[in-house]
Amino acid sequence: MQPKEFTPMQALRRSVTMVAQAAPMELRNIALLNLLTGTGPSISLFLGKVVIDEASGIANGNVANPIQALLDNSLLFWCVLVALSLNLIVDSVDAIGTSLFAALRDRVEGYCRGRVLEKVAGFDDIALFERPDLLNLLELSEKGLGRMQRLAFIVAALIMGLFTLVPSVLVSVSIAGWVPLMLLASSAPSILVEMRHHRKSWRVEETQAGATRRKHIYAKAITSEDYAKEVRLFSIQDILLHRWQGLFDQTFRSMQRVRYEGAFAVVMWALVGGLGVALPYIYVVVGVLGGQFTLGDLALYTGIILQLRRSLYLLIGNTGDIYDVALATAPIFQLLDLEPQLHTGSQRLRPLATAPASEPGIIVDQVSFAYPGADKATLHDISFAVRPGEMVALVGENGAGKTTLAKLLCRLYDPTAGQIRWHGQDLRRLSLPELRSHIAVVMQDYARFPATLRENVGWGYLPKLSADGAIANSLREAGIDTLLTELDHGLDTPLGKQLEDGTDLSGGQWQRVAIARALMRLGEADLLVFDEPTAALDPKNEQEIYAIFRAIAQGRMAVVVSHRLALAKLCDRIIVLEHGQIIEQGNHDQLMALQGQYHLMFTRQASSYL
Repeated sequence: MQPKEFTPMQALRRSVTMVAQAAPMELRNIALLNLLTGTGPSISLFLGKVVIDEASGIANGNVANPIQALLDNSLLFWCVLVALSLNLIVDSVDAIGTSLFAALRDRVEGYCRGRVLEKVAGFDDIALFERPDLLNLLELSEKGLGRMQRLAFIVAALIMGLFTLVPSVLVSVSIAGWVPLMLLASSAPSILVEMRHHRKSWRVEETQAGATRRKHIYAKAITSEDYAKEVRLFSIQDILLHRWQGLFDQTFRSMQRVRYEGAFAVVMWALVGGLGVALPYIYVVVGVLGGQFTLGDLALYTGIILQLRRSLYLLIGNTGDIYDVALATAPIFQLLDLEPQLHTGSQRLRPLATAPASEPGIIVDQVSFAYPGADKATLHDISFAVRPGEMVALVGENGAGKTTLAKLLCRLYDPTAGQIRWHGQDLRRLSLPELRSHIAVVMQDYARFPATLRENVGWGYLPKLSADGAIANSLREAGIDTLLTELDHGLDTPLGKQLEDGTDLSGGQWQRVAIARALMRLGEADLLVFDEPTAALDPKNEQEIYAIFRAIAQGRMAVVVSHRLALAKLCDRIIVLEHGQIIEQGNHDQLMALQGQYHLMFTRQASSYL
């Protein structure tokens, strides 16, 4: 799962296409608006020339009644009327433009962010959240979403610049054919300088993506309620602030060096561009003094040269911004084109009754696994079976590979080598949604959804989200049904302080809610996976949960990952892992008699209670 490389031109094409798909109506309306506001100034300048020339000619005749003279000269009258009307119209559409640009921004934001969220939500494996390079890609994609909104405004500005440029060029050619060419040639180096500057800026952002992500992590540690108590109790605010400040200074200094270089280059080439404007202007002034041009021509040509320069700078400046956007939006399309390593199969699950006689249950056959990008494997040549009605415990020291093996059984990853079979079928060939619908899980890092109690439990099995009785029953089996009477709004009470009127729960209560969520799926589940399911519970409550697990595991395949060997003792079989390999296997009595690693772990834990 490696991101594809995009050239700036490829990214630009896809970015413009995405903006057009996001807001076709808004872009059309803005184009029509810009047609008016872009051509209006040039038309006004031409009308102003006619007004000056006609008024100058009438004034030379010592007019007795100026108003009557204006009415008698139809050309002068209509030019004044049209010029005033045009100025009023252009000024009045500014308010419309503000509304259209706001709608364009929101449309692009909603569409592009929706596409990214849809892509991330569609990843069936979790490598996207456990690989630093892909986390950096997510960080850069977030920045790219902001630049995508910028692209929408750039497109609108380019349309404006184009509609301003074309009439300006047509009028300026009447001065001399070399005038627009000189303005363009004097401004062209600025395009190259801007593109070079933006390319260097983006390279700095790319190389600093990891530092930026770490900066956000430290900021969250300072501001999030998850860390608030311990940050203050251990007085580590200064450490976190120092680390955040260090990362900020690092990224800021890198960007400032590029900014200073870019600013100096832009200023130097702006002086060259200024010369390109000065020569046509002097040419017109000299032409008026020599009688080649009229005063109206001077006003027209002075205005049109500035108008042409403005439109060129509008186009040139936004051309540089386009290159910046193209560089910044490339990660969005790298993410959208990213293919997960985990592919959903198409086979339906075979019922236990039709499984091969030699392979009922789950067979883990010579499985090895290395996390993407890791130098060494986490699991090595693992083989064991979990039969229907059997409860198997995975135990071992931290880092032994227990949780990784649980992830493979839930097919959050696929093995690097070997095979896992469900009633004789390779897990990789099974329909992933159907497979997961037959698995009930309580993970060590269970989710605390910012949602109601009903949703926190009912999301375990969506068809019963509205079934109050089923949810209440799951809460009762998890030993947490007291919440139904303790919470003000019962099942519809929001959980989590981040929600308005939300109620937070204790760690043990949250864990029981997570267990209740898994219990919702019992009617469908063939495999139960419990990863440290009692970590937040006290010994009394722990024993109650043990009894629940033992009862619900009847007739099902169950895998328990636990450091608490009291739970492992209740299992039918215990698998001891060390450094990603199985070193012992058997029931509690067999392993205690073996006097090996399990015996050492169990006696060490037992001594803590004596």
